[in-house]
Amino acid sequence: DSSKSSVIDYGLKKEDKQHILQMDNVNNVTELRNSRKKVMKGTMRLDLKLVAGDLNFLNETRTKIIQGRGLTQIDEDKQASVCVIGKNVKRQLFNLGEKNVIGKDISIERDAFTIVGVAENASETNFEGIGSPNDMIIIPRKTADALWGDSLYVWEGRSPTIFKVDHDLLIVQVADIEYIDYTAKRIEAYLEKMHNQVKDWGMTVPLDLLRQREATQNVFTIVMSSIAGISLLVGGIGIMNIMLANVYERRKEIGTRRALGAQKRDILIQFLLETMFLTISGGMIGVLTGLGLTQAITYYVEWPVLYSLWSIVLALVISAIVGIVFGTYPAWQAANQNPIQVLRSE
Repeated sequence: DSSKSSVIDYGLKKEDKQHILQMDNVNNVTELRNSRKKVMKGTMRLDLKLVAGDLNFLNETRTKIIQGRGLTQIDEDKQASVCVIGKNVKRQLFNLGEKNVIGKDISIERDAFTIVGVAENASETNFEGIGSPNDMIIIPRKTADALWGDSLYVWEGRSPTIFKVDHDLLIVQVADIEYIDYTAKRIEAYLEKMHNQVKDWGMTVPLDLLRQREATQNVFTIVMSSIAGISLLVGGIGIMNIMLANVYERRKEIGTRRALGAQKRDILIQFLLETMFLTISGGMIGVLTGLGLTQAITYYVEWPVLYSLWSIVLALVISAIVGIVFGTYPAWQAANQNPIQVLRSE
């Protein structure tokens, strides 16, 4: 019968949190609960999550408030209908021109929440099954309990699915990171014992995430370095061809200078300096274009972009090196021109 509801009871319980809190080397346990509400924009469902978390959630995930304020104890005590939204939530729910959304309301199904802050997780932390804080609408836990109680109703058609889940996520803060493996094994042993019927939980140790991120970053670095290397090679060959053509067109000038007493070294240095000037000028144009694009991205998309002075200097140094490497052969060709033959041919 499609009108009957089904009850799904699984996941981490309140007793699990209390037991983990009593373990050695555990300082604090931060909880998060997914409301499983549909976040819509018109008729389109967005991949955003309405979640209820305690006040430590933003700090524990190193998520910073970039507009407005965070959730406070007063919000928690009053069970206020307020929320903090991630930066991607703001981008998807509001127009790009709306810079300040503090005080605006978000309607989700039959509930409405007032935005008090916008948050950003710079490291793009991603929790399995829940996502990133940048994609979350975060409300106080007591507000969620007052609205929905211990059961979450998700309507699909005429019948609801009732989820009895206390916690979708527990973040455990350890006192001493040297014993994090030991603490993780204790938590794992406890959960295996208490949830021995069905494994309805999973655990991720931050060290594993760090290693995985480093591996991903290494692959990304190799790919980007390969692309940059190929670009430099193609650009260098182009510069070399231009300078070879330049040497051919300026044979009379080279021959005249040699006839007037210029040494091969003088011609070599002249053409090397000209090549370096071309490549450094190209590098400066590239740097200015890059800075302009980053400012445009920051203004329109509100993505923070960081760059340092040493990276700009490094780009110009690499441009000069490309000029030296690929300009040496044309300069050598120019320096070895026979002034008598050149002037005779002209």
